Amino acid sequence: MGNIKSETLKGVKWGFIQKLTLKPVQMLYGMVLARLVTPTEMGILGLTAIFFAVAQSLASAGFGAALIRRLDRTEADINTMFWFNLGMSGVLSMALFLLAPWFASYFGQPELLWLTRVSAVMMFLSSSAGVHYTLYQCRRDFKTPAVIGMISTLSGMPICLVLAYFGWGVWALMVQNVTASIVSLALIWWKSPWKPAFMFSQKSFREMFSFGSKLTAAGLLHTIYSELKSFIIGKFYSPAQLGLYVRGQGLSALVPHTIGDVLASIAYPILSTIQNEDARLNRVYRQYVKVTSLVILWSCVILAALAHPAVYVVYGESWVPCAVYIQILSFAYGFDHICTINLGLLKVKGKSGAILKLDIIKKSISVAILIYASTISVEAICWGVVVYTQIAAFINCYYTKSLIGLSWWQQQKDYMSYFLLALVCSLPAWLLTCAPIHPILQLILGGCSSLLLYVAFLYIIKDGAFNLLLSHAVSRFKQRFQSRRTPAAQE
Repeated sequence: MGNIKSETLKGVKWGFIQKLTLKPVQMLYGMVLARLVTPTEMGILGLTAIFFAVAQSLASAGFGAALIRRLDRTEADINTMFWFNLGMSGVLSMALFLLAPWFASYFGQPELLWLTRVSAVMMFLSSSAGVHYTLYQCRRDFKTPAVIGMISTLSGMPICLVLAYFGWGVWALMVQNVTASIVSLALIWWKSPWKPAFMFSQKSFREMFSFGSKLTAAGLLHTIYSELKSFIIGKFYSPAQLGLYVRGQGLSALVPHTIGDVLASIAYPILSTIQNEDARLNRVYRQYVKVTSLVILWSCVILAALAHPAVYVVYGESWVPCAVYIQILSFAYGFDHICTINLGLLKVKGKSGAILKLDIIKKSISVAILIYASTISVEAICWGVVVYTQIAAFINCYYTKSLIGLSWWQQQKDYMSYFLLALVCSLPAWLLTCAPIHPILQLILGGCSSLLLYVAFLYIIKDGAFNLLLSHAVSRFKQRFQSRRTPAAQE
């Protein structure tokens, strides 16, 4: 497992260098922006994301996952994927561009007309970089995309803040997105050694499409379900409530999606190299689940406990109503990584048909829950997400037994202990929010006390995942300390 461990740690390192470099800046940026942009303006921009998420799911047809899994990929495979993605994106972008007046009329928001059209153009341009990013994953080069991601994300922030200050509102947010997309596109084309050729193989298309189309259908179902919540809130409640929901969703998903995205980007290409070794897959899979659960579940529970002071301090008083959404959704997104790792395992084993079958079952249940909850309130919609997440985790974990012989109950024991421990350790933090002290003190005292209790308990019970992280951190510290002492000793 040496190579798997080293490649995973290397990928995690660069993934977290990107995230940890950006998150403090993004947090500060979000604090300032929240005082310049209203929840209504945030909600209007959120409406444009609904249609583009669906279009982007259709555009790739799952070819990226199919290409990564092919250990004998050829130039014909790569170019076929490139031209198909570009062609599909062109068709879908044109459709969205022409449908923009209908979107604006349906939601009663005139700003959506050109917001949608600008986004359609950017979607087409960005699709030309999809293959380049996929090839970096195939080569397990996680550094280059991380650096490009940092530069492109940071590039649009100053422009957005200046425009928001001068009253551009929702267009300030759009200019930020456009700037980041253009910078990312320019850098990936400049840095990537691969350049497209006029080549399209029907054989490659058929082989990749047979695997990728099922992933696309499953991904489309997931995207429609995810965006359907925003659609319902934006249409039947108000853009302001959608803005609050989007903000609450973003903060509650911050840590789990950060870690989940990093893990998903590195785990699938790495696990694909051992796709025929079931015993090894079992061990690596369980290790991924335990290590990520240790961090994600505590972070979600403590955020739920400190949601009100966190929103007040970070975004200001006008955004405090979104705290209740954060508290509820934290208990949903805390378990998202289980489904992410599980679906990655299904892809590694080539079970794209099973992924589609499971998604049809799960999304049928989820839509029924969503339709019922939407007649009650936005909070009920959030609770519906919590219920659905647990159902999805159960279905995914139950199916895993047939692949690598790992039962649902064994998987439950791998991650639920961290959730229960996090609840106990975060109780003092929640009690502090009832005390008559400043929200900043509530955050500092509550967060530190919960973290200290959590770490202490993990150390006392000699938790395996905690010891793995601790031993790695200690070994890295010793290596750096020795490397600094060696030159001094030689002098």
